[in-house]
Amino acid sequence: MRIKSNTLFQWSFVIIALIILIPFLVMPLLGIVERALFPGGKWMPQLLANVCMSPAMWSAIANSTVIALMAVVFSTVLAMPLAVINAKCTYPLKRLLSGVTLLPLILPPFVGAVGIMRVFGRYGIVNALFGTAPYDWLIEGGMAGVAFVQALHLYPILYLNITAALANADSQLLEAAAVAGAGKRRRFLDITLPLAMPGIAAGAVVVFLWSFTDVGTPLIMGFRDVIASEIFDRTTSVNNDPTGSALVLFVLLITVALMLPARRYLQGDSSGSGSKGLRGTAEISVSKRGALFAIYGGYAVLAVLTLLPHAALIVTAFAGDWFMTALPTEYTTKFFGELMTESGVMSSVRNSLFYSGASATLDIVIGFGLAYAVSRKKLPFAGLWDALVMLPLVLPGLVLAFGYLAAFSGTPLDPLKNPVPLLIAGYTIRRLPFVFRSSYASLQQVGPSYEEAARVCGAGTVRSIWDVTLPLTAAGLIGGGILAFLFAMLEVSESLILAAKESFYPITKQLIMLMQKVPDGETVAAALGVLCMVGMAAGLILASLLLGKQMGRLFRM
Repeated sequence: MRIKSNTLFQWSFVIIALIILIPFLVMPLLGIVERALFPGGKWMPQLLANVCMSPAMWSAIANSTVIALMAVVFSTVLAMPLAVINAKCTYPLKRLLSGVTLLPLILPPFVGAVGIMRVFGRYGIVNALFGTAPYDWLIEGGMAGVAFVQALHLYPILYLNITAALANADSQLLEAAAVAGAGKRRRFLDITLPLAMPGIAAGAVVVFLWSFTDVGTPLIMGFRDVIASEIFDRTTSVNNDPTGSALVLFVLLITVALMLPARRYLQGDSSGSGSKGLRGTAEISVSKRGALFAIYGGYAVLAVLTLLPHAALIVTAFAGDWFMTALPTEYTTKFFGELMTESGVMSSVRNSLFYSGASATLDIVIGFGLAYAVSRKKLPFAGLWDALVMLPLVLPGLVLAFGYLAAFSGTPLDPLKNPVPLLIAGYTIRRLPFVFRSSYASLQQVGPSYEEAARVCGAGTVRSIWDVTLPLTAAGLIGGGILAFLFAMLEVSESLILAAKESFYPITKQLIMLMQKVPDGETVAAALGVLCMVGMAAGLILASLLLGKQMGRLFRM
């Protein structure tokens, strides 16, 4: 009876997951396919072909692809040296500096763009310091400028993946190569780099797709010839113009085309498996002044570069008068006070806290339940479930939001009337992979023998899980829940597309609307961004402490 009870307990979570995943993940994707290929109920595959062959679309697709590839390259250049050092070395202040490395995640790229344009903009710090003629370095940089801003936000994803891959590598491989006479350069190229490739591949796919479908950064930087802007411009005509669905289907096909081979490569990789007696990478204690100076100097350069948007945003929030000077000529806190009276700001904060809190709660319940069912091997087609749950990690929010418009317009869940249910559902779907993967990793470290011992003592299924399994996996579960909450607060695409009325705006939509207000909307938006940044930083540090090295696994498909 207890075995049967345990099976029923697991299947109850599967049913709950199906209630969420089928209507809010599968149906919207099918709705996109239906509107793209069967507009008006007629089979019209030529619509997708015509859209994809349009010169304007090819220009947008080519620009988005180039930007995404450059974002991957920039992110790899920033992440790779730090990942190798942190995976192989131990040194004073390592945990603190590793936390600093993750801080770029606390701001969406478009908010960071506001700060960094204060530095490299036409009347920014760089031109003021060097007395150069007004020149907008980022906008004139075109695609490279957009990719650079995105990379400053996305490189921690690659850093976490590469660090996790190297930390799990068998150190005996490097030791054997050293005994065989291979030098440091040869060991890096022939062993370290191949061992890091799964992490690079996993992170690169996520970074590429997030950059490829980023709406906010190109919008703020005035670079609109990208696929995300083309889709965004068509959201208002989704009921009459099927070209938007055709474009979204094209992006969906790209997502699947990248995800499937990447998952197969990652699952089949055994480069770091080593021998039966695997040992993780042995950390070298760094104590020499020269080596420490190089490490700390590298961190200093990275901090100046990657935290520049955050620092500029903080200065902007306190700037009373700042025009054609390196720094403000006067400072004020009045813009923080204006947040209390600015129309829609406080309601957007309450909305985001509600949307994100509700979605994170659902993620914790569903993510833990599914991870429990899969890890205990009682669930058939466990690999298929893992792929379905992890799909939203690389599924662009733009695709899901457009799918909601296509599937639910004209129904009781019409987002144009009340987007709250779909916003919560979308946030839940997009962030479920964080809780599922963190819970699964924790459950793998807690064998079923503990629950079996509790049952022998007379505890039922629910009691054994509540009193034994949950406390032992609480750190991973809470850490994943915190990340789910934080990234839901930072969600851009769904917020922009689904929240059409001001009363439903979340923080990200309110920030973009503030930036468009004259004369001081940008400064008020910076003040709101600073407050969000402080809260996000505290949450990210807490999640990092709870998850430790498991954090890198959350961004793997």
